[in-house]
Amino acid sequence: MITVQDVELRAGARLLLSGVTFRVQPGDRIGLVGRNGAGKTTLTKTLAKQTLPAAGTVTHTAPVGYLPQDPRTGDLDVLARDRVLSARGLDEVMRRLEKAQVELGERPDDADLLERYGRLEERFDNLGGYAAEAEAARICSNLGLPERALAQPLGTLSGGQRRRIELARILFSDATTLLLDEPTNHLDADSIVWLRGFLQKHAGGLIVISHDVELLEAVVNKVFHLDANRAELDQYNVGWKTYLQQRETDEKR
Repeated sequence: MITVQDVELRAGARLLLSGVTFRVQPGDRIGLVGRNGAGKTTLTKTLAKQTLPAAGTVTHTAPVGYLPQDPRTGDLDVLARDRVLSARGLDEVMRRLEKAQVELGERPDDADLLERYGRLEERFDNLGGYAAEAEAARICSNLGLPERALAQPLGTLSGGQRRRIELARILFSDATTLLLDEPTNHLDADSIVWLRGFLQKHAGGLIVISHDVELLEAVVNKVFHLDANRAELDQYNVGWKTYLQQRETDEKR
């Protein structure tokens, strides 16, 4: 999963966090909260190893999927469907299978080609095959991405559609831990409801930044509050409603 040990974060000379230690274990669904500019996005980028802490260590022991606020979508000439499938390496295997099929049509008795095609089919099956392809399509559909959008190059899609493609890619990736920075951006009401259900059933770890209170209430079982004034991360091992009550009590002290 993710282990954070004595991490210090800075934005230039400004101290954001000091001496932070925690673990993200299977079943942990953590809401990361704090005022704007407190360092929530910087912390998630650090947890994803997209940037280095000023001090301390971040260790991954299983795959991590990261959705930043402004995700990079890679090659804009790639088809949207292939971008999603690339999370498990299916896109490359399918391209090689299609090429081998064409070659077999031209040289059906080529023993080496038949052997290579068999290895590719086995690899395709090991990655989930047609069932995985259907799973990716279901995720995309539930995020409001119709079949026609998946057949288009990324560069022809709107910014909101490309962000949904990146979210679909991460949810399809089978990453053990998900780091999601405002995952409901550009989603309609039905897609948000579906995403809540997906995250509730996610067996691995989760850290989510969201302004969607209903999502936080439905999904998280821990809350980490980044206190910008103290440069500390207050950790509450409770759900959203109980956190609000405890936070109110803490702030009165």
